[in-house]
Amino acid sequence: MSLLQQKQGLAAKKSVFFLLGSCLVLGLGLVSCQPKEGRDIRDYYFPLRALNEGLVYAYEPVSDTAAGPAYWYYLTLTTDSATYLTGAYYESDFNPRQVIREEMVYNGMLLDALYLYEPDSNGLQQQVTSEVLSASVFPFFVRDDKDVFLYKVRFQMPSQPNGATTLIINRRFLGDTSIVFQGKSYDAIRFGLAGVVEVRDSIQGDMEPAFRGEEIYAHKLGLFSYRRDYGGAVLDYQLNDRFPMNKLIEMSKANQ
Repeated sequence: MSLLQQKQGLAAKKSVFFLLGSCLVLGLGLVSCQPKEGRDIRDYYFPLRALNEGLVYAYEPVSDTAAGPAYWYYLTLTTDSATYLTGAYYESDFNPRQVIREEMVYNGMLLDALYLYEPDSNGLQQQVTSEVLSASVFPFFVRDDKDVFLYKVRFQMPSQPNGATTLIINRRFLGDTSIVFQGKSYDAIRFGLAGVVEVRDSIQGDMEPAFRGEEIYAHKLGLFSYRRDYGGAVLDYQLNDRFPMNKLIEMSKANQ
């Protein structure tokens, strides 16, 4: 599936989202929190109004400089009943690895759908639909570091025929900071992460690698950096650039 097809597909789903509505969320995550109170931090999330035409966020590795870049194409889709943020994740080979759809509700962003992709023996991408168990992605209201926001999804990849994987992340608000992006200073906020990857496999056995990390969101910019430490193996990326999808398509063609 080409980048251009991915772009056209995300836009084409706009007419379908009206039928989905908010019922898919089933009251998970942020909806079950207390009524809105505390500090309003919604302007630190991705600028939804500015993403109506779509924009690529290009992230570069911080610790492992030999690792390739990561690209997220974000697009806002608005229906008569709701506003959605869609995102498509590409690695340095420009093949899709994830597609997400988030719904904006009064007190935050909820995961509405998560699709993962894995190549088969012929190199063709196979789509996997995840089960959303707790949908909290980003809260609009926080009080202190005692508030914990749970994200939980379960999926079974084609390479895992005898089991399934559950990703659990607890996010905790840590307070304010600041960052510099392309020579401009931004106010920012920090979230601490505590997570576990529960792998259940009836043949190969079970494992539960845990990790800790941090995310930094910049005011009217969105996710600036993210870090996950699996006890020595560190995955950390920082925003390097933003540009239209057409540029990523050209980069993909040049890489062929």
